Amino acid sequence: MHKKLYLLIAIAFVLFSCKDNDDINPEVLTENQWQYVIENTTADPPYEYVFSIEFEPDGKVYSEAFLRDVETKEVMGHQEYFNGNFQLINGKIEVSILELYSIQVSEGLYLDKEKLSIVEGEIQSREYQLRNKNSELHTIMPIYASSLGIIYKRVD
Repeated sequence: MHKKLYLLIAIAFVLFSCKDNDDINPEVLTENQWQYVIENTTADPPYEYVFSIEFEPDGKVYSEAFLRDVETKEVMGHQEYFNGNFQLINGKIEVSILELYSIQVSEGLYLDKEKLSIVEGEIQSREYQLRNKNSELHTIMPIYASSLGIIYKRVD
């Protein structure tokens, strides 16, 4: 009986004393740019679709989605960008979008950044989480979303 009790205590100690490797490290979050890149080499010209996000130590956040030439890395045009604020709450990065600019469906695949249209309406928000020892930034998608989300990698 005592052996089982000791075993239960040992298991509980291990479970509750382990540090979570996915705790948010604010320095890692704010000292790096985060990107997710998809290549389309079958297009003419071949391009990369880049999702980029940066968090500042003062609580500001800036993100953009753009296309760039695979070979020259020159930006061909944008699909979206936003700026806002973020907070670290319960292991998540909660972003409140203050201004969101986006391409409209009928305007093509990309536009010059200054030609994107502001999206009016309610304040939007997005959630993220650092995972895999703070090496990946994952979007947290709502249950009803049809996408699994984006996994950004650190760009040093």
